[in-house]
Amino acid sequence: MIKKLHLYIIKEFFSSFIFGVSVFSLLLILQMAFELVELALSKGVAILLVLKLFLFYLPNILTLSIPMAVLFGVLLSYGKLSSDNEITAMKSSGLDYKTLTMPVISLVFIVSIFLIFFNHFIAPIISNHSKHIYEEIITKSPLAKFNEKSIINIGNYNLYANKVNNKTNTLFGLSIYKFENDAENQDKKNQKDILSKKDKETWRISAAYALVKAYDRGVQLILHNGYMQKANPSNLSEITHMTFNKYVFFISFGEKIKENTISIASIQSPLLLKIIDEYKRQGTPLSAYINYQRDFWFRWVFAIAPIAFIIIALPIGLTTRRGKAISFMVSLGIIILYYMLFIVSTSLGEKEYAPLSIIIWLPNFATIFAGLYLFFKMAKK
Repeated sequence: MIKKLHLYIIKEFFSSFIFGVSVFSLLLILQMAFELVELALSKGVAILLVLKLFLFYLPNILTLSIPMAVLFGVLLSYGKLSSDNEITAMKSSGLDYKTLTMPVISLVFIVSIFLIFFNHFIAPIISNHSKHIYEEIITKSPLAKFNEKSIINIGNYNLYANKVNNKTNTLFGLSIYKFENDAENQDKKNQKDILSKKDKETWRISAAYALVKAYDRGVQLILHNGYMQKANPSNLSEITHMTFNKYVFFISFGEKIKENTISIASIQSPLLLKIIDEYKRQGTPLSAYINYQRDFWFRWVFAIAPIAFIIIALPIGLTTRRGKAISFMVSLGIIILYYMLFIVSTSLGEKEYAPLSIIIWLPNFATIFAGLYLFFKMAKK
């Protein structure tokens, strides 16, 4: 009897949970979906590459959508049981709240264990693959990063184009900027270029149009009908102006992209801990490695979040009657409060008002305490 009841409750929760994962994942990936559609339709990127990028991006959404779906699933499933008077009937049969909630609590603990492993080991691998796919997209479709009338950064340069033609790989009304504070990052292999003889100078190139060719290590811009201006930092009134009919300019973005692929999100937690410990051993200020520490604790906080959410969701679901729309709105309200606390706690940790490894748990602790309060209040009735 009890076994069948547990299976029934798990079935109700699981269907609501899957529905919640679908809804919240869709909401989180919506912006990404628009960008991917634009890559395929407007930027001329191969559909197969776009689909691969989407598939590798999708699992990372689960880190956020699964905790949200747990909250929604509990509210909806237990709210439905309460609405159908099934909770009342079960309690009349002598069943206590522990019997009614234990199967779902056990299932959510398994979900949290999965998220711990996923966030620390699987997600970094997926993130690394998605970076490599993005690198492949940029290599094969060099104009994929370009939007008309907006400034983008490639390598050490800022580029602006009035018009972009993805079919012919042509940029119209192109301006290329490099400022004095970028000089330290100047590619040493570009020393023979006429623009890098005086690295500390600020300069600009403007061309009527430029043909773009992609290579493994960067892009080649074949500039037509333009001019170059250099300013002397020690004397701003001293400007060199040169015109040209054709000028070939190479931007070595390949190395830049490869550096970016080794991002914090792509590092598995054991290596992340070693990096953090090495910074601490050397007595480095926290500001130098705060991003590593923050990302490491993010993975823990979001993995434990389902447990915090079920503790607050169970007393609400057991004592109220609600449908999908109301359950979704209540879930959304709790999630907004949770993430507001998360932002505040992270900010306090980053500004060193409190240890990041402790203060970052504030949203989980607050949610758990609120849930326990509601449990005790429910038990007294």
